[in-house]
Amino acid sequence: MSDIKVAEKSRKLLTEPLSIFALVAVVIFAYNAWSGNSDTSDAMAAGDRDVVVIDDATVAMLQENFTWLEGRQPSEAETQLLISQWVDEEVLFREALAQQMHLSDSKMRAHLIEKVRMLWAGSPEPVDEAELLDFYMENMESYYTEPTLSFTQVYFEELPADADEVLTTLKAGSTVEGEPFWLGKNLNSYSESILRSSFGGEFYETLKSAPVDQWVGPVESVRGFHFARVSHKGEPELMPYKAVRERLDQDWSAHHRRQNVSARTETIKERFTIVLGASGG
Repeated sequence: MSDIKVAEKSRKLLTEPLSIFALVAVVIFAYNAWSGNSDTSDAMAAGDRDVVVIDDATVAMLQENFTWLEGRQPSEAETQLLISQWVDEEVLFREALAQQMHLSDSKMRAHLIEKVRMLWAGSPEPVDEAELLDFYMENMESYYTEPTLSFTQVYFEELPADADEVLTTLKAGSTVEGEPFWLGKNLNSYSESILRSSFGGEFYETLKSAPVDQWVGPVESVRGFHFARVSHKGEPELMPYKAVRERLDQDWSAHHRRQNVSARTETIKERFTIVLGASGG
């Protein structure tokens, strides 16, 4: 057989779903064998193969992912929550493998976890109005509007050389012509999420803490440099029950699906030994 045909068959083998799963499994078991500490070895020697090890590397990975997404280090409580969520997902992943879902589906961990959750979530019975109102009352903190900001701006794509003079002129009440900005000069009642996504978190935080009716700047955003005067800061307001009735129905269903999954997960977790703080080596 020619080298070309061998190479083609090798590539085809590595693209088969079952081959990919087998390869991942080999890597996982090889890593566990290499990094296992005395706690893990003792558990394996006792014949308990359902061992979930949360070692220092796993915790560091969870913290690194959190930092990348949130832009800050997680607190101790947030780290414990990350670990708890990871354990739940690991248990769901192993349950998926135990049910041999991988034999008919080529997607990996995330897909299998979601598949088990969907199987366990079920379909809640239709909720009556009284029960839905109780749910609204118990979860009011989730039904507030976002804070908003209204402000006037003078925009420059590049930092102007006379930035201090520009700010002094604006504070004196004179007009300064900046450059065109796609949202215009006057932004009224823009929500926090829109401002963060359009300008960046630091820009939003700067304007949020700026005095009302006072020019500040230059404030850098992901789009350039801004001199801004905040005219109004809108506080979060509770949305009336009727205004969120449709959303409440969806949230209630999602809440009970999560409860179903959580209950089943806790039952399955009883089969596992959870090992904390095993760093390996």
